Amino acid sequence: MTKISAAALSLALPAMSVFVIASAAFVAPEAAAADFAFITTTDYSTGSSSVIWLDASHTEESNVASVYSDAVSRYYNGLVYVVNRYGGDNIQILDPANNFATVRQFSVGSGSDPHDIAFVNETKAYVSRYNTNDLWIVDPSTGAHTGTIDLSGLADADGICEMSRMIIVGGRLFVAVQRLDRNNYWLPATPSYIAVVDVSADTLIDTDPQTAGIQPITLSGTDPYSDIEFDPYTGRLFVSCVGTWGVADGGAELIDPTSMKSTGFMLTESSAGGDINDIEVLSADKGYAIVTDANFYNLLVAFDPATGALTDTLYAPQSYTLSDIEVSGGRELFCCDRSATEPGIRIYNTYTNSEETSNPIDVGLPPFQITFSKPIQTDASTPSVAYLEQNFPNPFNPSTTIPFAISKGSHVTLGIYDVNGRLVKRIISASLPAGSYRASWNGKNGRGAEAAAGVYIARLSSDGTVFTRKMVLVR
Repeated sequence: MTKISAAALSLALPAMSVFVIASAAFVAPEAAAADFAFITTTDYSTGSSSVIWLDASHTEESNVASVYSDAVSRYYNGLVYVVNRYGGDNIQILDPANNFATVRQFSVGSGSDPHDIAFVNETKAYVSRYNTNDLWIVDPSTGAHTGTIDLSGLADADGICEMSRMIIVGGRLFVAVQRLDRNNYWLPATPSYIAVVDVSADTLIDTDPQTAGIQPITLSGTDPYSDIEFDPYTGRLFVSCVGTWGVADGGAELIDPTSMKSTGFMLTESSAGGDINDIEVLSADKGYAIVTDANFYNLLVAFDPATGALTDTLYAPQSYTLSDIEVSGGRELFCCDRSATEPGIRIYNTYTNSEETSNPIDVGLPPFQITFSKPIQTDASTPSVAYLEQNFPNPFNPSTTIPFAISKGSHVTLGIYDVNGRLVKRIISASLPAGSYRASWNGKNGRGAEAAAGVYIARLSSDGTVFTRKMVLVR
């Protein structure tokens, strides 16, 4: 291997910005054969599930496992956990390595209507039970109910708090508490909350010691409806509060998990043009949302999280058919479209906001919810999350751009290697803050000579995590 002096190293980094690459042709990121999107599907009388493999062709397999007609899922430690909700009242565990066979299924209480499961480890998880005030602690390896946390102090006038989606960040469990009044047409009571649990002690955390009692996080909006997500770029949580449907009274709300306080709306319903059903943040200045407008039609829109302004409309189906959006590890936006005429999964290029699927991918029954096999880490104490995108253009001559992103500050190295693993040129070796970047390679080796035509490997390393992408240089 040729030794390269420090002077020969080059660094090509712009200021932090989202990748908005309108002129470049998109090449789907490579993915390991085992990476997949798991989709629960339903016609509301029967339920099933399908898989889209995260390869360039997006190969689909329908009906890989029967699930309940009202089901959502989570991926943890190599297994898919299906939360069979209203009337199902159980957790169903599927093994992708065994053709998604059910390896275990356990009840979480008749009539409990479970809404989510959040994992501490292989033997400890929490299950939110929508029709009760008892947050269950379970051992997912056996299905045993090992403990209960009482949330009755957060209930509204009907006596039920309506606990829903959850996330664990920094040793704390954050639980959305909707507080919908069942005696008043399920309208949201004011205020709604995020309950916070110490996962080591299994006790509620008091977020406001100046007020008597154990206080949850009080939200600005009501009815926290979407998943609670973690934004690795800011270290904050966000959840969509829909409030009263058809009224511009909510938005995508931000929460500081350290201070355990709401910091207000990132995107308001007024700015979005309707109720915000679901939301995904891709980077510091690019996000996506499903919005329901005044006609009760869905819109798939892009927005700027830094300003709260809409930047694009990707899809306007003139119907209420969009149920979930998720961003894959390869930075593609997957969307569940439950259209009566052509239901399926739509996939969008997050660089250009253009649709990559010429037609929705048929997944059997209409799609309801998406879970990826390699979800982004959500704990701020874990190693940096990194992404290495496919270079563009590809093939290229003489130069190409290599986008990548890191979720928190870390030492990053990016090098170009030949197919035999020999270093051709070191592009980056530097400590970088969190953000989105674009490096470039001019097709030359570390000595400044033109590299031969052929296949090369871009290799990114951040906090011990390594990503690679193939690229083709033509002459």
